[in-house]
Amino acid sequence: MESQARLTDALAETALAIATQADRLEGVLQLEREALVANDDRALDSVARDKDLIVRTLETQERERLHLARALDISPGPAPMHAALAEHGAARDAWARCVGVLERCQAINSANGRIVEIKLQNVRTALDLLSGRDMATSATTYGPTGRAARVHSPLTIARA
Repeated sequence: MESQARLTDALAETALAIATQADRLEGVLQLEREALVANDDRALDSVARDKDLIVRTLETQERERLHLARALDISPGPAPMHAALAEHGAARDAWARCVGVLERCQAINSANGRIVEIKLQNVRTALDLLSGRDMATSATTYGPTGRAARVHSPLTIARA
């Protein structure tokens, strides 16, 4: 049977590894934002591959962290982790910082998702204009009273 000290050492190593990957993820998400704003498809492809690898690595490390937490009979939440790592100063500090980094990653990823959604909506609108589809059924605007109003007549740019 593994000793508590060895399990705690392994937990500390895992926490440090997760913190390292979280820092990498934050950087990659910022690069993703830059590529999205610049419409740089090549950079976006590269960033997407990096992001996928980091996320898969984080998922593996998180499974290991949860396994170790169960073996140590501690809750996997931030506060119990901080307490479990009390004797591993560097890992404890990295874990505390990691929680904030991952929260920032979540916010950056959500913002990047909104950028993608806006770009996708712009493409759909352009396709509707080019194809002459009735945009009144797909686009809603708001009138002076704040109520939804339909677009009256779509402009057709091209006909097949």
